[in-house]
This record gives sequence, structure tokens and C-alpha cells, in this order.
Amino acid sequence: MSHGVCPVYIWKCTVCGHKEYSKHPPVSCVKCAGEANRFIMVPPPDKALNPAAIYPIGMPTLNSILYLVGSTQGGQVNAMCCSSVTPVTYHPMRVAVAVNKNNLTYDFIKVSGVFSLCLLGLGHKQMAHHFGRNSGRNINKFEKYSQKPGKTGSPIIDGCLGYFECEVDHRATMDLDTHTLFVARVVDAFVESNEPPLTYRDYAQDLSKY
Repeated sequence: MSHGVCPVYIWKCTVCGHKEYSKHPPVSCVKCAGEANRFIMVPPPDKALNPAAIYPIGMPTLNSILYLVGSTQGGQVNAMCCSSVTPVTYHPMRVAVAVNKNNLTYDFIKVSGVFSLCLLGLGHKQMAHHFGRNSGRNINKFEKYSQKPGKTGSPIIDGCLGYFECEVDHRATMDLDTHTLFVARVVDAFVESNEPPLTYRDYAQDLSKY
């Protein structure tokens, strides 16, 4: 039985520009601590790269809705774009959100025990890119987008299709090595549009524009 050569790709951090060579994107950037989803694959000079191909392990196939996950700590707010959100029970209504431990939003949720989920629509690809590809450790993400504190103090971001405010159930929360799966009870919610939500696949298809 023959064994092929393991392909190695060039991965560029969209936060600081650092490049690494590997089969898969790094768990985090060694320069700015950005997580894996902040890396994009750099195509060879003579080849165009399908935007959907920059995500390993078939992520565009495992399609999911995008949310902005926001939280608060010490009077500060931050938010990140996240596709790892799912409802888990309806009575009472609970959700589960997987957050990378390198994220500033993770630190805020861990301390405050609260977060918001702001639902993105098809017209929010630039917003998804802004909150997903920048680190709150380096910039104030809310210089470009407005927000107001919700019932829990978490940011409700203007222009989104709706929001859910959540309080973490620390008994059900689970450590997942690089991430923490926060299980939380929904304490307030409002959806104000019937517009189709933005999915990971929708966003990946236009990634080359940003």
C-alpha cells in the first residue's frame, strides 16, 4: 500500500498577518493569540482558491447560523462572531455556545456568567467579518457598530435581526480543551425580522471580498 505525501498549506492570520505552514490552521496565533478561525489559507501564486476551501474538515458542509456573541465585564463590552450555537432544551429554553478560550469574549463570559446572541441576516456579511476577524484585545469593535446594554448588561447590537440574552448554567458548562461549551438559560429574547439568517456557508462564499 502506498502512502501519499501529506499536503502542507500556508495559513495567514487575518489579525496580525503572521504566516504558518501546516496541514491545518494553528490552534492559535503565536504572535497575537488569535484563534484558528482567524487564519485563512494563502493560495499558490498561480492558482485561484475557492473561498469555501479555506475551511478544513468540511466546515462549509457542516453549515450553521451565525450569531454575534457578546458579553460584559467591568463596564466593558465585547462581541465575536460564532457559528457554534445551538438550542438544547425548550422548557426552560436553553442554548449551548462553544467559545474559544483565546477570545476576549470568553474571558468576559467566564467572569460575568452572561452573554447575548445577536442574530445575523444575509445582509450582515461585513458585520460578521468585522466581529469575527478582529480581536477585541487590539481594537474597540464598537467604534463602527452601535450597541445598547440588555437585561443582563450584555450588548444588543444595532441592526441585527434579533437577540437572545442568556445566563450561564455553570453546572452544565463543559470544558472542551481549546473551547468551553457554555450552556445557558435564555432570559430575554426578541426577533424583529423574517429575513433569512446568515449561515457559515453564505459567509464563506463571499470571504474573498473582505
